[in-house]
Amino acid sequence: MRHIRNFSLLVFSLFALSWSYTVTADITDLDEAINKAGRQRMLSQRIVKSYLLIGQDIQPDKSSSQLTESVALFEQQLGELEAYSKSPQVSGLLKSVRKEWAGFRQLATAKPAKDKAIALINAGERVLALSNKVVLSLEQQSGAPKNKMINLSGRQRMLSQRIALYYSALSWNLDQADLEKSFTQAVQEYDEALHELRQAKINNQDINAALDKVISQWSFSRSGFQLMQGQSFVPFIIATTTEGMLKNMETITGLYENLQS
Repeated sequence: MRHIRNFSLLVFSLFALSWSYTVTADITDLDEAINKAGRQRMLSQRIVKSYLLIGQDIQPDKSSSQLTESVALFEQQLGELEAYSKSPQVSGLLKSVRKEWAGFRQLATAKPAKDKAIALINAGERVLALSNKVVLSLEQQSGAPKNKMINLSGRQRMLSQRIALYYSALSWNLDQADLEKSFTQAVQEYDEALHELRQAKINNQDINAALDKVISQWSFSRSGFQLMQGQSFVPFIIATTTEGMLKNMETITGLYENLQS
């Protein structure tokens, strides 16, 4: 218990600031479109994570606010992407997202219940997969090196929330196989992509400095995951650490977006 308390104090000292985002009404270029489409992936996982935390009565007020804000932002950005798209392929994918989103939103905004959680997780997987196809299709329209990095760094935002989602599912002891496998895979993918980002030749000094900070904090965050080995789940702490991860990668994705091509 002392280890958990000490870890909690360190979490609060490192991640006292909550994640925030800046959203404009219209998408003006492809870089911004890729960034916002990438953020949709993150929101699909953030919505499920918030639902699972509410269901366990973990920071219910904050988790409820996150869920409400995430649903509203997903809806807003979906409309912005639909208005921006001139590609038949992207427009078709967005129609599929819109259709899947309707059912997902209905599940996510209902009163959280343990016996409905798996259905929501699965619906979130479908929204995530379709949203990822939108990002990849947009990226292919340019082929510029920085667009690949906007996609990759933006995907880290999603993985931060995916890690929190599956950790929360495990802490709630949901009855579905492969939850721990999905959690472990998300951690591994985050780790590998962080290394790839740091090695990117297009990085400037600001990006490298921001990534070095994330690498240091990521190493610390992973120590909290080790508590799972003794079935000592600390979902409140992991939710807090992954908020720091999200905030950092939101900043870095913006830095990639603002690079001069």
